[in-house]
Amino acid sequence: MFLCVALHLPNYPGVSSSEIAFLRFHITGIDSAVKWLTNSGILVVLLTIHRIEAVEDLVVAPGPDDEREGGDLEQEAEYDIYNNTQINVCNNVVDGVYLPYVGDCDKYIECKNNAILEIGSCSELDKASDPPQLCPNASETCNVGYDPVLQICTYLDKVKCLPTCDSERLSSFCYDNTCTKYVLCYYGKPVLRECHDGLQYNNVTDRCDFPEYVDCVANDCSATFQPKDIIYLASKASCSKYFVCSDGHPWEQECAPGLAYNPECKCCDFAKNVNCTIDAAARNIVPYSRSPLRRADIECPHVGIHFYPHKSRRDAYYYCVEGRGVTLDCTPGLQYDQKVEECRKPQFVGV
Repeated sequence: MFLCVALHLPNYPGVSSSEIAFLRFHITGIDSAVKWLTNSGILVVLLTIHRIEAVEDLVVAPGPDDEREGGDLEQEAEYDIYNNTQINVCNNVVDGVYLPYVGDCDKYIECKNNAILEIGSCSELDKASDPPQLCPNASETCNVGYDPVLQICTYLDKVKCLPTCDSERLSSFCYDNTCTKYVLCYYGKPVLRECHDGLQYNNVTDRCDFPEYVDCVANDCSATFQPKDIIYLASKASCSKYFVCSDGHPWEQECAPGLAYNPECKCCDFAKNVNCTIDAAARNIVPYSRSPLRRADIECPHVGIHFYPHKSRRDAYYYCVEGRGVTLDCTPGLQYDQKVEECRKPQFVGV
């Protein structure tokens, strides 16, 4: 290749014949050196080494069906969602407010001065009462749980517990009523996440999103529900959706095709009668829970839960759980920030 270039150098105006001859001499010398390396086998060795290094830089992380290597995994320490994380679950939580405990509906978290004061148990609390208020007969089966809406311990069948992590798929769910904290699940491992810069968790897309596309209505529902004061809330993400508050919980409702929710009559109405300008069709974001998993093209550590920036994309990142890794996308318009290990607005990345 170098020899062909040397023999076909054109004559450029202002360039002397001696300068062209000098250039041809050096290029021909490079071509001779390449031929010598090729014939001696050194160039092949160098290219092979470079190829091996390139492959090592792009190691495919183990997938869902891959066998794990090294040691008994059951003996590994279980990930602690409340201590082994840079996210403070009690941040911006008013003193005296109790939070639900992920993975155990019987437990609750007491916050004070933006820190965890105590992790308690409803069953243990009831046993310590004299006499027990919920389960007075020790010989009978009695299950209790913590109700984060009413902030009380009560019978388990009356409590809406947090979802549990599925061991077979990637999923997420909202953690608190602020809509900024959520739990990301992979291989049954719950990981506490937090949105920044005014972004909110969108349970429809499983990720942080702009607030104008998120229905954060939990705080708008009164825990002291009265039948005569039914609360209806319009959706910010869809013209055809609305919410009905019941016992402090927002229940999502959907109007029939062709109709839209009208806040004036608190009913489903013809679209022409409703002033709704939401452009839901412009966003086609498939949630993680319904998307085929994309294996991460990095080697994930065999122990622990880790987040890494993507090699070539600013709007994506890698999520590693006990040696298995997947590639996750940010909401369009957001970029991954390694400092907070979350997607955020570009102007705040690295700040």
